[in-house]
Amino acid sequence: MSFNVAKGSLLLSLALQGIAISSPARAEEPSLSWYPRALLSEEQQTQLPSFCRGMYLAPQLPRVAGEQIELEADSSTSDASGGVYFRGDVVFRRQDQRLSADEADWFRGLNEGEFRGNVHFVSDDLVLEGERASLTQTDGLRQTDINQASYSLPSQHLRGSADTIRLQTDGTLQLQQASFTYCEPGSNDWDIRAASMTLDQASGMGSAWHTRLQLAGVPVFYLPYYRFPIDDRRMSGFLNPEFSLNEDLQAEEIRLPFYLNLAPNLDATITPHHILDRGLLWESQLRHKTQALGDGELNYAYLNQDASEDRERWGINYRQNGTFADHWRHSWVYNNVSDGDYLKDMNPGGAIDRTTHLPRRGEVVYQHQDLHFSVLAESFQTLDDTILLSNRPYRRLPQLQLSHQPMRFNAWQWQTRVQYTHFNRDDDANIAGSRQTLEGEDALNARRWVADTALSYPLYWPFASIEPKAELRYRHYRFSGADSEWMNSAAAPEEQLGYAVARYSLDAGLFFERPFEWFGQSQLQTLEPRFLWVKSPYQRDQQQVPNFDSANTTVSYASLFNGDRFTGDDRLADLDQISVGVTSRWLNQRGEERLRASLGRIHYRQDRRVQLDNSDIDDLATSSTLAEMEWTPWQPLRLYGTLEWDPYHDFARQQRYGLRFRGDGNRLFNLAWNTERDYHSEHEYTVTQSRQLDAGVFWSVNDRWALVGRVLRDLKDYDDDELRPVNPVLEALAGVEYQNCCWRVQLLYRETSPSRDDFSNGFSTDKDYSFMLNLQLKGLGSFGSGTDELLRDSILGYSRRQYHDY
Repeated sequence: MSFNVAKGSLLLSLALQGIAISSPARAEEPSLSWYPRALLSEEQQTQLPSFCRGMYLAPQLPRVAGEQIELEADSSTSDASGGVYFRGDVVFRRQDQRLSADEADWFRGLNEGEFRGNVHFVSDDLVLEGERASLTQTDGLRQTDINQASYSLPSQHLRGSADTIRLQTDGTLQLQQASFTYCEPGSNDWDIRAASMTLDQASGMGSAWHTRLQLAGVPVFYLPYYRFPIDDRRMSGFLNPEFSLNEDLQAEEIRLPFYLNLAPNLDATITPHHILDRGLLWESQLRHKTQALGDGELNYAYLNQDASEDRERWGINYRQNGTFADHWRHSWVYNNVSDGDYLKDMNPGGAIDRTTHLPRRGEVVYQHQDLHFSVLAESFQTLDDTILLSNRPYRRLPQLQLSHQPMRFNAWQWQTRVQYTHFNRDDDANIAGSRQTLEGEDALNARRWVADTALSYPLYWPFASIEPKAELRYRHYRFSGADSEWMNSAAAPEEQLGYAVARYSLDAGLFFERPFEWFGQSQLQTLEPRFLWVKSPYQRDQQQVPNFDSANTTVSYASLFNGDRFTGDDRLADLDQISVGVTSRWLNQRGEERLRASLGRIHYRQDRRVQLDNSDIDDLATSSTLAEMEWTPWQPLRLYGTLEWDPYHDFARQQRYGLRFRGDGNRLFNLAWNTERDYHSEHEYTVTQSRQLDAGVFWSVNDRWALVGRVLRDLKDYDDDELRPVNPVLEALAGVEYQNCCWRVQLLYRETSPSRDDFSNGFSTDKDYSFMLNLQLKGLGSFGSGTDELLRDSILGYSRRQYHDY
C-alpha cells in the first residue's frame, strides 16, 4: 500500500493548498467483508448451507488508473512544515486499494502518514480493520502497520486478529500475537494462535512460531513452528494426524504424515504409522507428472520387525498411466508384498480386504479411428496360500493384439481381431511351507494364436432391428513345459494343435410403444421383444487345451443375448440355441424411466458338451429363466430384483433383491438380500452357497446431525459339519455425525468378524471391536480416523453425499 503525494490527483492538490474538500458520506460496508444471510442474494443464499449465518464476498473496488491517488475528506488543512491534515470520512484510493479512516495526517518530508479511528484497508483479496495505522514509504517500498487489528481473506473464508499487523509492498502480512480461523465471525469454536505469524499471499503459504491449536478456547496442541497453506497450493509440512481406537480405547493405529513439495510435478509423503502390537511401519509415497511417463505413484512401506510375528513386513505398489505420442497411451501396475496377510494386518482400521491375487501389469495401446493395437504383459502375486499351484493364474508374457472394427462397405460390417499370447506359470513352488510341483496337464504352458473374423449386415428401423452375422474363429496352440513322458501319452495333446469353428447368428428385435394415463399423468409404455438364434458346432480338440483365461459368463438378463457361454478365448462353446426375451418400460413425460421389467430364457436345442474343466459332460438342453425388475415409484426410491429359476430342478439359483433410497438433504438407505444356490448332481439336492443381508444408512436428522450405520449379516443355515463364521454379523457400523459451518465430527463404533472363508485360510477367528473418531476443522483439515474412506467403502452412495467445506 502506498500514497505518492507528489503524484496526487486534483483533489489532493487542492487539499495541499488548504482548500476544504467536501464529499458524500461513505456507504456503510459489512465488517471484514462478511455478509449476513439477509444481505445475500437469493442465489447466494441457496448455495449457503442453512447452518451458516453468512459468507464472505470479495470486495469489488473501482480501479484507479496508473499511479494516481484519489482523495476524499470532509476538510483538510496544511502547515508550513509540509504536514497535511485531513478530517472527516477520509478515503485514499490507489489502483485496486482503498484506505479509510476518521482522520489522517500526512507528512510530505518524511513520506509518512498516520490514520486514526475506524481504520479500514480494502483490496480485492484482503480486508484489514483497526483503530490506528501508520504508513511509511522509503525508496519505493511501502509498509503499513495497523494496531489492534482484525483481518480477513474473503476468497479463502479466513479471518483473524492480531495486536499488530504489518502489510508490506508484496502483500505479505506479518502479525504479532495473532490468530486465524475459518469459523464465522463471532464463533471461535477453533482457532490457531501464535506469538508471530506470516501470511504470504504470493506463495499461498503461512508460517507461525509458538503455535497453539485451540478448541473452544482450550489449547489442545502445541508446535514450536508450523507452516500451513492459506489457499489450495501445495506446500511442504506435516499433514493432519490420523488414529483409531480399539474396544479398550487404546490407539490401534496412529499416522503422522509429512508432505514434501519437491517440484511442480513431483511430491512425496512420508508417514510414520504405528500399529498396536506390531510396531512402527514406515510408509512413503512418491507422485510424479512427466511428459514421457505420465502420471505415476509409488508407494512403499517397511516394518523392520513385526512384534506380533517376529518377522520383517513390507509392501510395494506402483501405478502409472499416460500418453507419449499421438494415439499412443500406456499404463503400468506393480504390486509386491512380503506375505499374504500384509494387506489385512497393516490396515486394521480400514475396510475388509479379501484380495487373493495382486496384479502386475504393463500395457501399451495404439488407438486411431477403427484400428486398435496393444501389447500387454501380466502376472500375479497370489496372497492366499490355500490356493493350489495348479489353480493359480497364468502369466501373459506377452500378449499382442490387433483389431480393426468395424470396416463398412455400404451396409456390410467387417470386424477382425488377431492376438498372440504366451501363457506360462511356475511348475514348482514352496507354498505354506510345503513344496508343490505341477505334473501332466497342469504343467503345460502354451503359445496361443487367435484370429476372429465376423461379417454382418445390420438393418435398423424405428420399430425393429435385425442383424444376421457369420463368424469364423481360429485357435492355434503350441504346447511346452510338461515332461516328455506325459507328452507322449494318450492323454496329452499334440505339440501343436489348431482348429477353426464357425458361428452363425441372427439377432432381431421389435419396439412398440403406447401412451396411457396413470393417476391423471401421461405416461409412455414400451414393449421390446427380442430374439437371438446362434449356431456353432462342437469342436472336440479344444477339450485337450488347458483353461488359460476362460470363465463362465455372469448370468443376467443381458447374458441371454451374448451368444456365448464363456469369456476368454480357450473355450468355443458348442451352440444351437434360441434366446427369447421381452422388456417393458414405463416412462414419464420427461422421459425418465419409472419401471423396467424383463423376462427371458435360452432354449438349447442340444446338450452342451464343451465345459471349462476339459471333460465331456452332457448338460441338459435346458436353461434357467431370468427375470429382472427395477421400479422407481418416486425419484428418491429405487426397488430392484433379479431371479434366476432352474425349471428342471425346480429351484432358484440366484435371488437378488434390494432398495436404494437417495433423498434430499443427505438421506441415504440401501438394503440388499442376496442368495446363491447350486444343484449337487451326485446326491441330487440343492446346496445354498451363500445368503447375506447388507444394509447401510446415512441419515441426516437435520442440517447438523446425521446417523450412520451398516450391517452385513450371514443368513445361511449351516450343517453341523460345515465351517461357519465366528459370528453371523460379519461387519457392523454405528455412529453419529455433527457439523456446523466451522467443523464436523464423526464418531463410529465398528465390529468385524472373519467369514468362514477368512478363518479357513488361516486368518484369526477373533472378533474385532474399535472406536473411530474423526474431527474435521473446516478449511484446515481432518484429525483422527479415516472414517470417510471406510463409509465410502461400506455405504453405497456415500461418496456422492454433500457437505460444506472451504
